Amino acid sequence: TAFIKVSDEMVDDISFMASEINNELMRELLKDVENQVYQGNGTPPNMNGIKTVATAFAAGTFALSVDNANIVDVLRVAINQVKIANQDSPNFILLNPSDVTSLKMIKVGTTDDRYIDQLQMVAGQLSLDGVNIIESTLVTQDEYLVGAFNLATVYDKGSISVEVGLDGDDFTKNLRTVRAEWRGATVVKTNDRGSFITGDFTTDKAALETA
Repeated sequence: TAFIKVSDEMVDDISFMASEINNELMRELLKDVENQVYQGNGTPPNMNGIKTVATAFAAGTFALSVDNANIVDVLRVAINQVKIANQDSPNFILLNPSDVTSLKMIKVGTTDDRYIDQLQMVAGQLSLDGVNIIESTLVTQDEYLVGAFNLATVYDKGSISVEVGLDGDDFTKNLRTVRAEWRGATVVKTNDRGSFITGDFTTDKAALETA
């Protein structure tokens, strides 16, 4: 759910109410749905988010074998982890915008200021080894989620409902509460949970770094 407060006078202005519901209330509701789809903790009424059910990063055969491990190395091993689990090839990487900036700033070495060209930009879409990168502030800096997102399904149950009522001290303050509600679920089948890998760069770089 999401809600906004409006005055009694505003309720009488139908065009204003419609504008506020479309521009503000729906935006807040869909932001909440997006957050739930990504990282809902599974405790009712929260959904089981994709990150919540994702598989933890595992260095595997690359453990303690990568010199000067960086975030590109971590993402490549995570992509490989999906592939060797006999899952669909990953199609998206979710990153915090600050980590995307860090990716763009990786240089050859401490005395070589040339940038390492690891990323591709095609038609405005940034990618690493063919896997599209999506920037989102939902992702905490230093964390990531790699996955075959076609294997996650968001189900709607009916349409969004909007109701107007009194809440708390609305009556004495001459206000009304407008609430929007969405019902649905995010489903990642148990057999597909290996298609999503999550971790944090600090820990996972250490797992790869040469001993």
